[in-house]
Amino acid sequence: MLSDSKIEELYEEHIKVNYTEEYKNRYHPLPVDKNNKNWKWEGKDFPRVISLLEFERYVKKYDFQIEKLLLFNGYDEPETEYLEGRYKQILNINYGDNPEKYNLHNLQINDDNFDFVTVNQTLEHVYNPYTCLTNIKKYMTKGGYLYINVPACNVPHSEPFHFYTGYTPMGLAALAHETGYEILEMGQWGNKEYLGRLFGITGQRWWADYTMLQNPGINEIENPVITWGLFRVGEP
Repeated sequence: MLSDSKIEELYEEHIKVNYTEEYKNRYHPLPVDKNNKNWKWEGKDFPRVISLLEFERYVKKYDFQIEKLLLFNGYDEPETEYLEGRYKQILNINYGDNPEKYNLHNLQINDDNFDFVTVNQTLEHVYNPYTCLTNIKKYMTKGGYLYINVPACNVPHSEPFHFYTGYTPMGLAALAHETGYEILEMGQWGNKEYLGRLFGITGQRWWADYTMLQNPGINEIENPVITWGLFRVGEP
């Protein structure tokens, strides 16, 4: 159980620290020159673009050198492209290939000692995220990294396997801490313009790409849409 003082400590150290003018305007104007990978921004849900730009920053900051990379439903995920040349082995676990073994609530993998794991846009689709993150950790090496991005606000999708409309940064940080991960980075993005598109307030309800938004890079802390975090298992 997290005490109120611990929650406040996590908030101050990992979340409130981001509430700066630099952070809120880091991608305004939007750096469209970075739309230069195989995974193009056009037609993609825009919050993933912002999380990807931050993921690229983490790759440069931490200079990941990975022995074994584990992806969950991740071969088509753009983060993998930014890790090219940084890993020696890669394993993608596709839930649909074996729903019994690859369900995160009862995860069974014939391998372990992964030192980098990505879980993207997944935790909203599991009913017990505590159990899922605990199970993932069993297959990670000490000092291994876990990267997660997840909606902070979203419409129901993939029903009936949709259990949470989103995680605030505080919610994801608390979950990671409670499951034994060290918090390295937390982040969020969102703004009213995107939310208006998402809920159909300004027209058709849709996951908007950057071409549908007038000011896509503006980050309004009070209107979170996506949350992400970089975590580590213990100390290397």
